[in-house]
Amino acid sequence: MLPLPNLDDRTFEQLVREARDLIPGIFTEWTDENAHDPGITLLEMLAWHIEMQQFQLDQLTSDHERKFLKLLGESPRDRIPAATSVSFSNAERPILIPYGTLLHVEELPFETVRSVTVLPDTTKRVFVHTAENSREISDDFESGSAPFYPFGEQGKVGSSMEITLEQPLPEGMPLSLWIELAAQEPTIRIPARYKEFTPSGKVVWSYWQQEGERGSWRPVDLERDESYGFHQSGPILFQIPSSTGRVHRLKAQLVEGGYNDAPCVRRLIWNEVFAKQGQTLCLSECFDRPEGEHEEVEFPLAHSLFQKGEISVQFKHPSGGWVDIDEELYTVTQFEGKAKLVFQKDTELPSGKECIRAIAVSKEISGRTFCGRGTGISGQTCPILFQPMLPDQLQLQVGWIVEGENTTVWYDWQRVLDFDESHPDSFHYVIDAEEGVIRFSDGVNGAVPPSTPFANIRMIGFRLGTGEAGNVNKGTIRKIEVAEPLQVTNLFPAYGGSEPESMKQAMERTKLRILEPNCGVTAEDLERRVMEIPGLRIARVKAIPGYKTTIHNYPTERALGHTSIVIVPYSKQQPLPQPTEGMMQTVRRHLEPYRLLTTRLHIIPPEYVRVTVRAIIRVDPRYGGREMNVKQVLNEWLQPYGIDSSFEGWEFGRPIYKSDMYEVIARVPGVQYIQDLWLMADGKDVYREEGGDIHIPPNGLAISGEHEIEFITN
Repeated sequence: MLPLPNLDDRTFEQLVREARDLIPGIFTEWTDENAHDPGITLLEMLAWHIEMQQFQLDQLTSDHERKFLKLLGESPRDRIPAATSVSFSNAERPILIPYGTLLHVEELPFETVRSVTVLPDTTKRVFVHTAENSREISDDFESGSAPFYPFGEQGKVGSSMEITLEQPLPEGMPLSLWIELAAQEPTIRIPARYKEFTPSGKVVWSYWQQEGERGSWRPVDLERDESYGFHQSGPILFQIPSSTGRVHRLKAQLVEGGYNDAPCVRRLIWNEVFAKQGQTLCLSECFDRPEGEHEEVEFPLAHSLFQKGEISVQFKHPSGGWVDIDEELYTVTQFEGKAKLVFQKDTELPSGKECIRAIAVSKEISGRTFCGRGTGISGQTCPILFQPMLPDQLQLQVGWIVEGENTTVWYDWQRVLDFDESHPDSFHYVIDAEEGVIRFSDGVNGAVPPSTPFANIRMIGFRLGTGEAGNVNKGTIRKIEVAEPLQVTNLFPAYGGSEPESMKQAMERTKLRILEPNCGVTAEDLERRVMEIPGLRIARVKAIPGYKTTIHNYPTERALGHTSIVIVPYSKQQPLPQPTEGMMQTVRRHLEPYRLLTTRLHIIPPEYVRVTVRAIIRVDPRYGGREMNVKQVLNEWLQPYGIDSSFEGWEFGRPIYKSDMYEVIARVPGVQYIQDLWLMADGKDVYREEGGDIHIPPNGLAISGEHEIEFITN
């Protein structure tokens, strides 16, 4: 690391003395260098000014640190709200819970992140159909006390799980079924809408549609499967199409692929939805103008704030801004948890994409959405009216009267971290969380809200939220703001809530990231990238540069530009697990952005080599008949998995030497010496030397065979 120079290396006295020493050589007539001389006074003033400049140059301010972080592609992180999963119950009929419904832990608010329909508490039955048999899960599958295998213990293609409900599923309403697996969670959960994961087993959901005396299975319109085909705990989100009829049966069938471990379901929970800590005080939704002529034009309003807040509507202006429209031109209707924005036929709607905007404001802040009035002066600030806030949810509009018109046009302004990449006319603002203000322009870049005789800076999106305080315990969310007498609880502790990063914390995090770069240059880099893949349960991984499976004399023969990555999946059911096609495809897709241009990556399975030991051993007579002790030691040593942290399993491609076998067996209590020993191996690309040592391929792992041990006691 380069040494940091000391820029503040001269004191005021040194600067004055240096200046005085230069006087005789520059101006010989200047002979009076006493303090009363005006020239000396000017020198002392300049020396003080230079000393102040040196001091400032030697300081590293927070602005400097922010710029250095930006060069590294980082910045201090905002406050992150906690999240959890909640479930509703005690409904007498299907009840729609809209997106954004408020929940409470005492005074701490949470909001649902999507709409969900709460089903009545009625009888539900579960059946498992396999090629061998069909059986009903008679235990309580909602409490989690009796886990079961939805596709049988083998997880074979064609197996299915069927759910039968006493009351029919409602049509055209969002439904949610939470699938909780039993001790089969991946190391890193698959985030929602993650497209790089390829499930090992493909699961198809369908519903039974009755048609007279007959019926058929129809595919379910899945909005999202956050369990990713029973690879992790998560909900399936779906709807039953309208005009389908009474639907009582739902089926999940494994149609192709398979699993290393057949999924085991701990419990099934209906009426589940994610909730995030925070409370929305205002928000907006934009809509496209529909094509064709309509008697009435309707737009669904998803958030619950549209049902209990104050509504306003804007139309797109030709200049790119927005214009508030008269309340007489539209109506907002509500029915059974749904809200709609309705325009009459004679209303002239603007054309284009996202040209209509609906804004909802909570009655708690009615009339307080205006942050201030523009001054037209660079560096203007406005106070953040409510705290604590979630900065990424803030939306601002600045309005002014456009030339040639007599109405106010409102323009959306965008949040940026700084004004470095802004232009003088960019509608940008910066949130200064430490000062609690919103900044416009830095004097060079960024537009300034124009001066107007009225308040012209307002919020159309704002959300309150805390950080770590939202990480509440399981079962603490009990209150819901709906008219129905529903019960609610969070299934798991809330997680992920964190306070905004300080500059020091951001610097420390960046230092750690630099020490472990997120790249794929070396073999160790590739191995780390594989272990970071969401959704996979990987026991071991090995990157082998210069190897591909067509080479039989590695490392003497090497394939330049090729790297093979061996994947050993974690499995409790399979003694010799092999990665599925879906797992290898997921690894391949994940590593592609990290692959060097001149390198080809090969994702390959391990090659298990079964090693059998035949030995004649002289033992102490007191240890006669204890052949199992030797076999146990060999079994623990010849295995692909480690027993504990001290031994992670057989090293990939490591030869099996007779000398190692002698050493391992000799450590067994009672063994005096080994009279003779033979090694035999069964596997692909295995060869045995004349001396008896066995060489295995680079992706090979030794496993224990059926050993034959003969003891001699005399």
